[in-house]
Amino acid sequence: MGVFHDDNHVYRVIGEFMQIPARLRTAEELRQRWGRHPAYKEYGDEVEQINRIGEQIRRSRAAFVFYLTDPEAIISIDARRPEPGENYSIYFGQALDAPDAAIQTTGDIAHQFWGGNINVPLAFMTGKMKAKGSKKKALQLLPRIAPAFPLYRRYLELLGEDDLLYALRTRG
Repeated sequence: MGVFHDDNHVYRVIGEFMQIPARLRTAEELRQRWGRHPAYKEYGDEVEQINRIGEQIRRSRAAFVFYLTDPEAIISIDARRPEPGENYSIYFGQALDAPDAAIQTTGDIAHQFWGGNINVPLAFMTGKMKAKGSKKKALQLLPRIAPAFPLYRRYLELLGEDDLLYALRTRG
Protein backbone atom coordinates (compact mmCIF):
# COMPACT_ATOMS: atom_id res chain seq x y z
CA MET A 1 0.00 0.00 0.00
CA GLY A 2 1.17 3.51 -0.80
CA VAL A 3 1.48 6.50 1.50
CA PHE A 4 -2.11 7.63 0.91
CA HIS A 5 -5.02 5.69 2.43
CA ASP A 6 -7.50 6.44 -0.38
CA ASP A 7 -8.52 9.08 -2.92
CA ASN A 8 -10.05 11.30 -0.22
CA HIS A 9 -6.68 11.35 1.54
CA VAL A 10 -5.02 12.45 -1.72
CA TYR A 11 -7.60 15.20 -2.21
CA ARG A 12 -7.30 16.37 1.40
CA VAL A 13 -3.51 16.53 1.24
CA ILE A 14 -2.27 17.17 -2.31
CA GLY A 15 -5.53 18.57 -3.70
CA GLU A 16 -6.13 21.07 -0.92
CA PHE A 17 -2.45 22.04 -0.96
CA MET A 18 -2.74 22.80 -4.68
CA GLN A 19 -5.88 24.79 -3.93
CA ILE A 20 -4.17 27.26 -1.57
CA PRO A 21 -2.57 29.44 -4.30
CA ALA A 22 -5.71 29.27 -6.48
CA ARG A 23 -6.55 32.79 -5.28
CA LEU A 24 -4.81 35.59 -3.40
CA ARG A 25 -4.31 34.78 0.26
CA THR A 26 -3.68 37.01 3.27
CA ALA A 27 -1.61 36.38 6.37
CA GLU A 28 -4.73 36.85 8.49
CA GLU A 29 -6.60 34.20 6.53
CA LEU A 30 -3.82 31.64 7.02
CA ARG A 31 -3.46 32.65 10.67
CA GLN A 32 -7.18 31.98 11.20
CA ARG A 33 -6.90 28.61 9.46
CA TRP A 34 -3.80 27.29 11.25
CA GLY A 35 -2.88 29.79 13.96
CA ARG A 36 -3.98 27.54 16.82
CA HIS A 37 -1.89 24.60 15.65
CA PRO A 38 1.19 24.07 17.86
CA ALA A 39 3.45 23.83 14.78
CA TYR A 40 2.19 27.14 13.36
CA LYS A 41 4.87 29.80 12.97
CA GLU A 42 4.99 32.76 10.67
CA TYR A 43 8.11 32.95 8.58
CA GLY A 44 7.44 36.29 6.97
CA ASP A 45 7.28 35.64 3.27
CA GLU A 46 5.15 32.48 2.99
CA VAL A 47 2.02 34.40 1.99
CA GLU A 48 4.00 36.23 -0.70
CA GLN A 49 5.39 32.91 -1.92
CA ILE A 50 1.91 31.37 -2.06
CA ASN A 51 0.53 34.34 -3.98
CA ARG A 52 3.51 34.36 -6.37
CA ILE A 53 3.03 30.65 -7.12
CA GLY A 54 -0.64 31.21 -7.90
CA GLU A 55 0.18 34.16 -10.15
CA GLN A 56 2.82 32.14 -12.01
CA ILE A 57 0.34 29.32 -12.64
CA ARG A 58 -2.26 31.87 -13.82
CA ARG A 59 0.29 33.35 -16.23
CA SER A 60 0.87 29.93 -17.77
CA ARG A 61 -2.68 30.05 -19.20
CA ALA A 62 -2.48 26.27 -19.30
CA ALA A 63 -4.54 23.31 -18.12
CA PHE A 64 -3.15 20.16 -16.55
CA VAL A 65 -4.67 16.89 -15.42
CA PHE A 66 -2.87 14.68 -12.92
CA TYR A 67 -3.94 11.03 -12.98
CA LEU A 68 -2.77 9.19 -9.89
CA THR A 69 -2.75 5.47 -9.22
CA ASP A 70 -2.42 3.77 -5.84
CA PRO A 71 -4.86 5.23 -4.94
CA GLU A 72 -6.83 6.24 -8.00
CA ALA A 73 -7.38 10.01 -8.04
CA ILE A 74 -7.66 12.81 -10.58
CA ILE A 75 -6.70 16.43 -9.91
CA SER A 76 -7.13 19.04 -12.64
CA ILE A 77 -5.81 22.60 -12.76
CA ASP A 78 -7.27 25.04 -15.27
CA ALA A 79 -5.58 28.42 -15.68
CA ARG A 80 -6.88 29.03 -19.20
CA ARG A 81 -9.70 31.39 -18.23
CA PRO A 82 -9.62 32.07 -14.50
CA GLU A 83 -12.63 33.64 -12.82
CA PRO A 84 -12.18 37.20 -11.52
CA GLY A 85 -10.16 37.09 -8.31
CA GLU A 86 -8.91 33.59 -9.06
CA ASN A 87 -5.54 32.41 -10.37
CA TYR A 88 -6.89 29.10 -11.59
CA SER A 89 -9.62 26.55 -10.95
CA ILE A 90 -8.95 23.16 -9.43
CA TYR A 91 -11.12 20.07 -9.72
CA PHE A 92 -11.00 16.81 -7.77
CA GLY A 93 -12.07 13.58 -9.44
CA GLN A 94 -12.68 15.31 -12.76
CA ALA A 95 -10.53 15.42 -15.89
CA LEU A 96 -10.54 18.52 -18.08
CA ASP A 97 -11.32 18.41 -21.77
CA ALA A 98 -8.24 18.95 -23.94
CA PRO A 99 -5.65 19.77 -21.26
CA ASP A 100 -2.24 21.04 -22.37
CA ALA A 101 -0.69 18.10 -20.56
CA ALA A 102 -1.92 15.05 -18.70
CA ILE A 103 0.49 13.53 -16.22
CA GLN A 104 0.17 10.03 -14.86
CA THR A 105 2.02 8.77 -11.81
CA THR A 106 1.47 7.02 -8.49
CA GLY A 107 0.34 8.69 -5.29
CA ASP A 108 3.76 7.97 -3.79
CA ILE A 109 5.62 9.67 -6.65
CA ALA A 110 3.22 12.64 -6.52
CA HIS A 111 3.90 12.95 -2.78
CA GLN A 112 7.67 12.81 -3.34
CA PHE A 113 7.29 15.34 -6.17
CA TRP A 114 5.53 17.89 -3.92
CA GLY A 115 8.14 17.20 -1.25
CA GLY A 116 10.84 18.24 -3.73
CA ASN A 117 12.40 14.78 -3.96
CA ILE A 118 11.77 14.01 -7.64
CA ASN A 119 13.93 14.94 -10.61
CA VAL A 120 11.08 15.44 -13.08
CA PRO A 121 12.99 15.03 -16.37
CA LEU A 122 14.51 11.80 -15.01
CA ALA A 123 11.07 10.64 -13.80
CA PHE A 124 9.73 11.13 -17.35
CA MET A 125 12.69 9.26 -18.84
CA THR A 126 12.36 6.32 -16.43
CA GLY A 127 8.57 6.10 -16.68
CA LYS A 128 7.86 7.04 -13.06
CA MET A 129 5.87 9.91 -14.54
CA LYS A 130 4.23 9.78 -17.94
CA ALA A 131 2.96 12.77 -19.88
CA LYS A 132 0.49 13.02 -22.71
CA GLY A 133 0.21 16.26 -24.57
CA SER A 134 2.89 18.88 -24.26
CA LYS A 135 5.84 17.69 -22.17
CA LYS A 136 7.26 21.15 -22.80
CA LYS A 137 4.26 22.77 -21.04
CA ALA A 138 4.56 20.26 -18.21
CA LEU A 139 8.25 21.07 -17.78
CA GLN A 140 7.53 24.83 -18.01
CA LEU A 141 5.18 24.45 -15.05
CA LEU A 142 8.00 23.10 -12.88
CA PRO A 143 9.86 26.36 -12.10
CA ARG A 144 6.51 28.04 -11.45
CA ILE A 145 5.61 25.56 -8.71
CA ALA A 146 9.05 24.58 -7.36
CA PRO A 147 8.84 27.27 -4.63
CA ALA A 148 5.88 25.28 -3.24
CA PHE A 149 8.03 22.28 -2.33
CA PRO A 150 9.20 23.56 1.11
CA LEU A 151 5.68 24.86 1.75
CA TYR A 152 4.32 21.34 1.21
CA ARG A 153 6.39 20.04 4.12
CA ARG A 154 5.07 22.85 6.33
CA TYR A 155 1.55 22.06 5.18
CA LEU A 156 1.96 18.39 6.13
CA GLU A 157 3.18 19.46 9.55
CA LEU A 158 0.14 21.68 10.04
CA LEU A 159 -2.18 18.84 8.97
CA GLY A 160 -0.51 16.50 11.45
CA GLU A 161 0.51 14.13 8.63
CA ASP A 162 3.56 12.73 10.43
CA ASP A 163 3.58 9.53 8.35
CA LEU A 164 3.75 11.55 5.12
CA LEU A 165 6.55 13.73 6.53
CA TYR A 166 8.42 10.59 7.54
CA ALA A 167 8.00 9.18 4.01
CA LEU A 168 9.65 12.33 2.60
CA ARG A 169 12.59 12.12 5.01
CA THR A 170 13.22 8.40 4.51
CA ARG A 171 12.86 8.28 0.72
CA GLY A 172 15.49 5.91 -0.62
